[in-house]
Amino acid sequence: MDKKNQSKGMFFTIISASAFGLTPLLCKYAYMAGATPETLVFLRNFFVVPVLLIVCLVKKIDLRMDLKTLFQAFLVGVFGTTGTALLLYNAYNYLPVGTVTTIHFLYPVFIALAGLIFFKEKISKVKGIVLTIATCGIFFFLETSSNLTKENLIIGIILSVASGATYAFYMAGLEKFHLSDINSFKLTFYFSLMSGIAMLIYSIATNKFTVFEMQPSGFLFAFIIAMGTSFLAVITLQMGVKYIGAATAAIFCMFEPVTAVIGGAIFLHEELTPMKIIGCVIILGSITLLTVLDKKAADKAAESK
Repeated sequence: MDKKNQSKGMFFTIISASAFGLTPLLCKYAYMAGATPETLVFLRNFFVVPVLLIVCLVKKIDLRMDLKTLFQAFLVGVFGTTGTALLLYNAYNYLPVGTVTTIHFLYPVFIALAGLIFFKEKISKVKGIVLTIATCGIFFFLETSSNLTKENLIIGIILSVASGATYAFYMAGLEKFHLSDINSFKLTFYFSLMSGIAMLIYSIATNKFTVFEMQPSGFLFAFIIAMGTSFLAVITLQMGVKYIGAATAAIFCMFEPVTAVIGGAIFLHEELTPMKIIGCVIILGSITLLTVLDKKAADKAAESK
């Protein structure tokens, strides 16, 4: 890998992670404009569907998909991507955005556990220690303040951890169902279409559909979130993976929680205590180390072939 391509890959991956990291800040502003998490997840999918359709048509991407793959995409899209977004967006109402995003990044722990439980994949002693340390990092966030009740703390942590579990399902589903072999624009289009329909039904059924009560600024923030996540972040991540590979790109994805923590402190004036900083360092450091270990294992396996 030459240095020019490596620099490009790092740049694009950091742009992607930063776009994802700034999403929680925009969610907070959308809530102030009358949006609910349910409405926001619906609008995020609703706005991006026509954009992705145009891209697919311009690129002449075949949109046909067999029923089996369509059903698998439905499971992963609705319970993986939509479930993750819904849990995260609700968690922002209970905890600071930096805390939520950092705890969410425990999803590699759930991927490893799923591999152990369902696919009998072995976890090395070193990896087991790293995963344990990463999980213990949550306890550094178990502190309340005048603006945070114990009840909100518990609910927020449960939602954040659950979002990591659903994202692990998304990642595992992409691999096990071979959905990652599908053109990413085509797959994201179907994810967004099915997720938008599912969220419309869910938000109306739960009486949390507030589109008609939202201020115009709420739609603007929702549109920016849609373009920033499902379009800009996805494209730049693809380009990053193209130049530096998925394993290395995963390390630079750590800029997402860092962006959320710093952005929350600067723009939302969220409290950043020493305990929370230690928790962030433990979780992100452990997950980075886990990613490095996985990359070395993959490289060693490739060399042995």
